[in-house]
Amino acid sequence: MVWAEALIATALVGAAPVVVLLVVPLGIGSQEKQQPLLRVFLSFAAGGLLGDALLHLLPHSLPEGHSHNHHHDHHDHDHHDHEAHSHSMADLYVWLWTLAGMLTFLMLEKFVRAQTGGGHGHSHGHLHSSASIQDGGTTSSSSTSTTARKRTVFKEGKSDTEELPAGEESSSSLGHGKKPIAAAGYLNLAADFSHNFTDGLAIGATFLRGTGWTTTVAMLLHELPHEIGDFAILIQSGFTRREAMITQLITAIGAMIGTVIGLFMEGAGDSSSVWISPFTAGGFIYIACTSVMPELLEDCSLVQSLKEAAAMCAGIGLMTLIALSE
Repeated sequence: MVWAEALIATALVGAAPVVVLLVVPLGIGSQEKQQPLLRVFLSFAAGGLLGDALLHLLPHSLPEGHSHNHHHDHHDHDHHDHEAHSHSMADLYVWLWTLAGMLTFLMLEKFVRAQTGGGHGHSHGHLHSSASIQDGGTTSSSSTSTTARKRTVFKEGKSDTEELPAGEESSSSLGHGKKPIAAAGYLNLAADFSHNFTDGLAIGATFLRGTGWTTTVAMLLHELPHEIGDFAILIQSGFTRREAMITQLITAIGAMIGTVIGLFMEGAGDSSSVWISPFTAGGFIYIACTSVMPELLEDCSLVQSLKEAAAMCAGIGLMTLIALSE
């Protein structure tokens, strides 16, 4: 009975947010027209990722006391100030695993870029499939029979012109206008799988203790804003609505695996925080700072910038409320 309830709860946590995505107005129509709205959702995603990492995953990973061992001896003035703040290895492990997560996601992004040929930075929304070929600043419609073509890649206000071999089409002209998937999308899926795995461990372990449904409700409140942000990242990375929803469901398999392990090994949910949670937090921080926030640096109006700032604050605020309620 406990197994059935735990697996049903895990399926609910994985499927419910995807159902909510049906009413999220992203991935409908041309991406060019949706850019302002998409950037608002990306801002929400950045706030949610950073809030989840810094307010949820890392605090839960710290050992009892949640801080360094502060030894303040007011009776012995011979000690130096640096001795008043001694770091235990348990404290350092959390931050080392966080750094390991950031480094791993850096190497993973390099690998994905090497495999997909995405060596020119993130797939920005203003690089549309209908982008014209430019040569020396003059727009022209060059034919495929030319011996060489030039493609201008714009990034952060600078242009970088690249020679294309004869007969080679730019990636934006292939696949009937569908742009290639950016590395950020794959990184986000990897981080989600890891995060869902830790959620599954917690659900399995808490059902054995009789508090599983309370944990499930908390997980649902936590996952809803998180999944909306992830959805925006996937859409920006080149996924269609259908592809984004399907891949979100696939990452929920990680939660199922975690639940089964948590049921087999009571306490696995607690022990996972030693390395899985800070490792995942490092991945979230990396994605937010290198894949999502650079998208928000594009020139835009003051009103749009204020909307993006408000959306980021909303993402952080929701994670703050969830952290306080746990």
